[in-house]
Amino acid sequence: MAYDPKNYNKLITKILNRVKHGNTAAMTELFDKTYNHFCGIALVKIWDKSKAEDAVMSMYENIMKYIESFDAKKGGVGWMFTILSRIIYNLNAEEQAVKQYEQPIIDNNSLDDINLMYETIGLSDFVSELDDEDRKMVFMLYFERRTLSEIADILRLSTSAVHKRKQQILKKLKS
Repeated sequence: MAYDPKNYNKLITKILNRVKHGNTAAMTELFDKTYNHFCGIALVKIWDKSKAEDAVMSMYENIMKYIESFDAKKGGVGWMFTILSRIIYNLNAEEQAVKQYEQPIIDNNSLDDINLMYETIGLSDFVSELDDEDRKMVFMLYFERRTLSEIADILRLSTSAVHKRKQQILKKLKS
């Protein structure tokens, strides 16, 4: 049987309407009819199966919580999609906030470790002529293998400023 979005939306709308009016068995039917569909949508937006499944389960919790706001005239699939989209948006925003604080920032105490590493590989003479900030950048670029945008986030600079500074450092090292 071919997938028909119009009939699918009508079916889901009817099931949600039954849930709204107190039919608890309809919630199981809703889960059975929509779980794979919404897991697929979430997986496309999150790219992590476990997190996608968590988002879909949160969607069902929110359906039960906000079922009174459901309007059968507007369609059930769209309403569920809106709930899922908000959950995914919030999940991604929280993840970005966490990543912001996960970046290791090199403090002045670790400069001795950086200098020792340069000495070990024979670059200390060249790198020692650089200032502390430039040494940190060289470390992040070539030892931590960070991208320019990651370094820009850590140093709170624009990516173009980091690129320009990298070019200046390379020019100093070559001369």
